[in-house]
Amino acid sequence: MRKRKLLALTTVGILFHLLGQAQQQTILGLETYFEEAYWRYPNIPRGLLEATAYSASRLTNLQPTGHDAENCTGMPPRYGLFALVENGRGYFRNNLLTVCNISGITPEQYNNDVRLQILSVAKFLSREASMRQWDALMSTEAFAVVFDKLAEFPDDSSVINKYALALFKYDIYDHLRNGFNTPSLKRAPVKVQLEQIFPAPLLQKLQSPVVEINTATDSVLFSTTAVTADAANKTIFTNNRIGKSGSTTEADISGADYAAALYVRAHTNNYQNGRNNASITHITIHTAQGSYAALISWFKNPGAHNSAHYIIRASDGQVTQMVKENDMAYHMQSANSNTIGIVHEGYAAYGNKWFSDKMYLSSAALVRDICTRRSIDAASCYQGLATASMNVQGAAFHIKGHQHYSGNTHTDPGKYWNWSRYADMLQEKYTPETSEKIQYATITNGIYRITNVNSKKVLNTRDCSGAPLALVTQTAWSGKDCQRWRFEYAGDGWYKITNMVSGRALDVPGGSKENIQVHLKDPKENDCQLWRLLEVGKKGELRLVNKASEKVLEVFGSSVNNGAAVLQSAWLGKSRQKWTLVAANESEMGEEAHHFKKVHFENAEAIPTGN
Repeated sequence: MRKRKLLALTTVGILFHLLGQAQQQTILGLETYFEEAYWRYPNIPRGLLEATAYSASRLTNLQPTGHDAENCTGMPPRYGLFALVENGRGYFRNNLLTVCNISGITPEQYNNDVRLQILSVAKFLSREASMRQWDALMSTEAFAVVFDKLAEFPDDSSVINKYALALFKYDIYDHLRNGFNTPSLKRAPVKVQLEQIFPAPLLQKLQSPVVEINTATDSVLFSTTAVTADAANKTIFTNNRIGKSGSTTEADISGADYAAALYVRAHTNNYQNGRNNASITHITIHTAQGSYAALISWFKNPGAHNSAHYIIRASDGQVTQMVKENDMAYHMQSANSNTIGIVHEGYAAYGNKWFSDKMYLSSAALVRDICTRRSIDAASCYQGLATASMNVQGAAFHIKGHQHYSGNTHTDPGKYWNWSRYADMLQEKYTPETSEKIQYATITNGIYRITNVNSKKVLNTRDCSGAPLALVTQTAWSGKDCQRWRFEYAGDGWYKITNMVSGRALDVPGGSKENIQVHLKDPKENDCQLWRLLEVGKKGELRLVNKASEKVLEVFGSSVNNGAAVLQSAWLGKSRQKWTLVAANESEMGEEAHHFKKVHFENAEAIPTGN
């Protein structure tokens, strides 16, 4: 009996552990929480809150432990979806405390409630925008200046921290314009005019994955071509050039060891000139436990006593060099003298959200280049299983992770680093998957009426029914719920379209059969309920393409009558197959979308509303 009880308790413990891991991967309710934040604080442009959280944490509720074995950079721990700092260790601003003070909550309350994280950050940003006396219709681009106050970087007017702040804001807007897909939330790309936010020379530097410092001409050259590790032909550069007057770092004239790197020198307290006559024999892979921008700023902190030679950005693989290779960076304790350290943006525990193909490929190109110049065998990379703990490997592996060295307690890059794929990249055996890019239209998640170009009638359900298998027809617009459709982005240009009368999804029966009338069905994860918007003609005309059948919506027989059936059919370019979308007026939507509950705590109640 005792064994059975022990087994039962062990099983329950494992289930709770797995549940905790699953909750960190998928956070339920984010769609509603962000919608509530925009309702409470309408002066925040839609999409920016989600992009900020995605940029900061990949929508992970960060909860670092007291002993962070993955943190080899010495940066302060970060909390929640927005990766805020509670204790900046005398360098970073304590932006978590600032956000909490504005909403009258404690850090513990903030950390324990994802919804409160979103609402309190929204309140902070809304308040900062209001203090600047801007109206509620300020543009997405104009809002960029508000992020100056949310960022953790010291407000010391230094060149490097201004540059780090620009990197911080660029990453937010880059994810906004590219969109993102996570198990918790998906967002379609949004058109952003980056040139309205950043001066052209700075924008070019922020965007370019390949940047060379040219010491001979005292300038910075940018390339749009791929990085190569061929010693005879390292990189081909464009003619785009910024002189010293356009520089955004204080070390542009120094030059980088790796032609594809931007060189920003770390503070002299954080590395040693020379290597005590030791030879470079090994390359070490690290994880930042934070952002690319934050690490660049942190390595300029005289109190960090920590550095690495290179940092790589997750989104596109941009490389920044912080310490010259012939100098000793402080990253590996007793192994500093003969190693080159490369830090990758992100968090080891959530590397599956951060370690992108572009980051891997850029890192591999850098390491190949180092191997060529330093006579290191690129085939001597560790290729075994990734682990979450220490896993000491012998000196024969010249390219390996921090966790593979003896005499240290760190466990990065952790269980998600794909060593076999990385080794293939180093030996140029890996071919990235490519697919034809389809030009689809994207819209903001929301409620729309769908109007046929030929008949000028809107999509609805027969007899305004929301029942399962209710048939879809057209009729004149009267503002009823059955005529309003919610579009929710599902990734890669696809949308789930649900009817507001019942929440059931627009669905195609009968596979790819021609002229089958579409209907409503309970929402499910299948291709019959996914639709793409492809632009046709002028004035926002679209065809709605079903993923399962590859057929389009059309009105039967080009009818202009109320009640005419809406079918799926092959695309012929007819006006009966073309549609326009108009967002539903909020005054027509009633109050059902705005019934958000208060936030209750054990001994207090916090409602972060108003400014």
